[in-house]
Amino acid sequence: MDLRRLRVEEWLAGALGAVLVASLFLHWYGTGDAWESFRTLDVLLTVVGLMGIAIAVLAAAHRSPAVPTALATLLGLVGLVVTALLVYRTASPPVHAGSGRGVGLWVGLFACAGATLCALVASHDQRSPRVVRESTRIEPETLPAPPREGTGESGS
Repeated sequence: MDLRRLRVEEWLAGALGAVLVASLFLHWYGTGDAWESFRTLDVLLTVVGLMGIAIAVLAAAHRSPAVPTALATLLGLVGLVVTALLVYRTASPPVHAGSGRGVGLWVGLFACAGATLCALVASHDQRSPRVVRESTRIEPETLPAPPREGTGESGS
């Protein structure tokens, strides 16, 4: 595992994924956390957070950017849907929610939207970090030059 392989958007997706998972334990509405406030959205938020963390881990573990790019594309799609649901829940809180919107809601919304945006940027950036390009560079094999004609090396 080489952390130098991570691009900025992969670092941010991993960090924001961790913030999103941590925000689920903060107060979202009134005095309840996300686990008490939602039925299924909390599970979807956990999936988005873990996918963001997985992008960073896979980018550090794999030489090829193909695997983290595929996961970033999937997170972009899932993240857009979950972010839209979270925006809806921000504008229209659940009926059973307490009064007011807590800090967890705003941190979670920022982290979910940020991880989604970072995943979308990472999925479109096909370049590898410089350290990966340098470690996988293939040097052409050099062969000796053939003998010149007329130098007497051919055995006649």
